[in-house]
Amino acid sequence: MNLSAVRSFLVFAYLPGEETLLEGVREVLPGRVVRLAVDGTLTQQVYWEPREGHDEPGGPRPDDTYALKLRALLEEATARRLPEADAVAVLLSGGVDSSLVTALAAKLHSHPVHTYSISFGDELPNELGYSGLVAAHCHTRHRVLTVSGSAVAARLADTAALLDSPVGDPLTVPNLMLAEAVAGDGHGIVLNGEGGDPVFGGPKNLPMLVQEMHAGAPGAAGTPWYEDRATAYLRSYRKCWTDLPDLLTPEALAALDSAPAPQRFVEPYLTGPDRMTHLLDQLLHCNLRTKGAHHILTKVERLTASQGLQGRAPLFDRQVIDHAFATPPALKLRGTAEKSVLKEAVRDLLPATVVDRPKSGMRVPVQQWLSGPLRELGNDLLLGRDARRRGLFRPDTVRTWMRGEGTLLPRQGGKLWLVLTLELWLRAYDL
Repeated sequence: MNLSAVRSFLVFAYLPGEETLLEGVREVLPGRVVRLAVDGTLTQQVYWEPREGHDEPGGPRPDDTYALKLRALLEEATARRLPEADAVAVLLSGGVDSSLVTALAAKLHSHPVHTYSISFGDELPNELGYSGLVAAHCHTRHRVLTVSGSAVAARLADTAALLDSPVGDPLTVPNLMLAEAVAGDGHGIVLNGEGGDPVFGGPKNLPMLVQEMHAGAPGAAGTPWYEDRATAYLRSYRKCWTDLPDLLTPEALAALDSAPAPQRFVEPYLTGPDRMTHLLDQLLHCNLRTKGAHHILTKVERLTASQGLQGRAPLFDRQVIDHAFATPPALKLRGTAEKSVLKEAVRDLLPATVVDRPKSGMRVPVQQWLSGPLRELGNDLLLGRDARRRGLFRPDTVRTWMRGEGTLLPRQGGKLWLVLTLELWLRAYDL
């Protein structure tokens, strides 16, 4: 087991670079080609990397032309991913990204469009009103799949084993159940709205931008109060970065003393010599190369492929991404309005209540699951013999989190989910 990768997973909720949980095994990064020569030497070549403003040889253009070109690229990207002579499925959350993919599929496809949404129960806040509105607006055949905590508990171990590397996203089991439903209805291709946030100025960029605005303000005794960008970026994930000293055992911490810091995965994009010019583009580049490449795309691809489906993401199309980085930052994040140019590109396709609403995300009831149907499983796995033998986590911290104690706000659920997901993955691969 690669202990450095364990720490990276706890910080990011996925593995953001070339390291894996197997010591001595590395992953070939997206956009790279590795060649093995006859004499045994290895060389790596970059065949694609987004560049800032690279398609503007004539200089800046009028603002509306960026939205118009983006619309054309979105239509081309969606059309290329539609089946030739069959119905198509779309995973529809109700957010603007999956909604615009649904609208484009309905406009461009001559066969029926089937949409699928998730519900965790009527008692929880959800986006079903928006997904239902989009389905009605686009005249799709809509299906809502209700996912219970007991179903998640029963399927979690099998789902973790389907992933090449662990992904600490509570939506993994619901994603798998959606893929099963889509495949069960006879579809072979399913579109999704993944990709809008990483490259068009979605959530989690604003805190970093606010810190940068105040970066010149001195703290006590004239020292800067703020963290460097890379550390602030890790903190913004709100996973286990600040909990490592209390979560990992003294032995694990000591073994990590000489390991390279997790900041190395994001520093090239945020502080490196080849970083992009604008801070927003630096953040988006970092989002794309870490969470986009190693969490979003891999999770969706593995889980859909396990059911014989092809999961396709028009917003991750290379030409769409190239255009996003050629678009001035002010058109992506306009004040506090996120993904502005993307919304303008599809405004005529969707109701204004969908286009202009702020992103809320799907609330996954992790805390309720861990205090209910997953409680026994969590205790058995995280405090059991195998977990103790591995010597990674302090049992007293795990117990405190399982009781919902230790913090002012109940955020232990998301952190426990990471630990539980990791334990299940390690067991699946006998580590």
